[in-house]
Amino acid sequence: MEKSRVSCHVFDDFLVEEVYLEQVSVNQDIIQFVYLVEGKPIRCSIRYNSIKFSDPALKSLESAKHFATLLAVLCSMRFGAILPSRLNFEKYSRYIDQKLLEFLKVAMRGHWSQHRYQLGKISYQHPKFVVDSSELGKDAIYPLWSVATVENPVEVILGSGSGKDSLLCSKILEAAEVKYDIVTYFHDTYGDDLAQEQLFKEVSSRLNYKNSHGVYFYDDYYPWLENRLRQTDVIKRAKDYFGNNHFRTEAGETLLTTMAMTPIQVIHGIPLLVLGHEKSADAFNLIEPESKEEISHQWTKSFTYHKAVSQLMKRMFQGVNSASLTKPIHDVKIFELLFKFEDSLPYATNSCNIQKPWCCKCEKCCYVFSGFSAYGDIEKTIKAFKNDLLDMAENLPVWADLLGLNGYVAWECVGLPEETQLYFYKLHLKGVKGLAMELFEREVLNPLRKGGAEAVEQYFAEIENQYSQLYQTHHTMPDWLWQKIRPVLEQ
Repeated sequence: MEKSRVSCHVFDDFLVEEVYLEQVSVNQDIIQFVYLVEGKPIRCSIRYNSIKFSDPALKSLESAKHFATLLAVLCSMRFGAILPSRLNFEKYSRYIDQKLLEFLKVAMRGHWSQHRYQLGKISYQHPKFVVDSSELGKDAIYPLWSVATVENPVEVILGSGSGKDSLLCSKILEAAEVKYDIVTYFHDTYGDDLAQEQLFKEVSSRLNYKNSHGVYFYDDYYPWLENRLRQTDVIKRAKDYFGNNHFRTEAGETLLTTMAMTPIQVIHGIPLLVLGHEKSADAFNLIEPESKEEISHQWTKSFTYHKAVSQLMKRMFQGVNSASLTKPIHDVKIFELLFKFEDSLPYATNSCNIQKPWCCKCEKCCYVFSGFSAYGDIEKTIKAFKNDLLDMAENLPVWADLLGLNGYVAWECVGLPEETQLYFYKLHLKGVKGLAMELFEREVLNPLRKGGAEAVEQYFAEIENQYSQLYQTHHTMPDWLWQKIRPVLEQ
């Protein structure tokens, strides 16, 4: 009998009672905040390489302190894995208002759905927020900042990593003749700064942006979390208890980075931050059968999230907003456009969240490998990954998830099963062989063949048609940008 995931207490030893915001400080180019988790200090520092918090556009150090507190509060989103009973913001209540707490309730329920699911805590909606009611919101006066008026030919700033989506966004902006800066997020989880910068430059050195900005995160939380995972052995225990249970540890990066870019936008006079969050990310992974709740790995890349965070930014800042260039299209269209614009640079990108550039064993690596091979050149893809991921026996369970053979969408930032099936069909037509291709033929293609060759062609033609569409109203881009971007996406 399947175990209930609604109100399980088996793994409560892994969870924490309270996370307490102990300290927030601002230096010339660094924000630091300290949380106490079960009394242990967890420090996070954010360093900027293109701004100073003494800049007149940010009004005063007090307003910078207010912003740093907002960032620290939103950074509590990253504690999703440990599902704290309480988040204590009492010490900084004057910078926080009720509307921000209401936003957190919605965001945590959506973004922590996988964390709640993997521990059988669906009934947990969000932590209790501890604040000083007599101080709440006293200094939460908005707009906090307004975008500076400067002589700047740049129209947007692109939140860019070194992955395929960032590369495509650059190519879209260049094709649309939109002048742009790049801002890149570096996190110590992915290695030292220099190594990450070098990976980024392998792609960015061939792009036509104006200025580059860097935001660097140094965080004690994930090493602390890894230690707690080892001590409690919760990943193995949860898998043994529930059966198939993909355990997620990270959380909150998308929301945190969107807000963290704000002072760069304000000082450099760039109202719009653009990102590469595709329509495929809107899909939930599964519906939890008992509660009927949608469980989503990519909630903070969804259209629902984009609309919510857009309203949050408009309330807090004047002239500051964000939007996704790829929200109107699925991954199928992304791979198609990517290789239409560039036939070699995609192979220099990296998207793995485990090991840079590619671990070659996770859902993200396998998914990108299949898309690159289907729309690009398989030999160049194998060379870039240094492995043929389609012929690695240990990856067959990953391919089964990506192809939708287990009844859910794979637990990573990947497209829908139908999209992966289409990539495999294109590879099949190319004559590509391998263990994963045998799995596809046996589990997907052969059942379709029972309806005849025409049924097979029709099935994949319908997938390609559906996932190649441009969804004209499915975005939050301002009209001036949409009118420039739309013709590029329609290619």
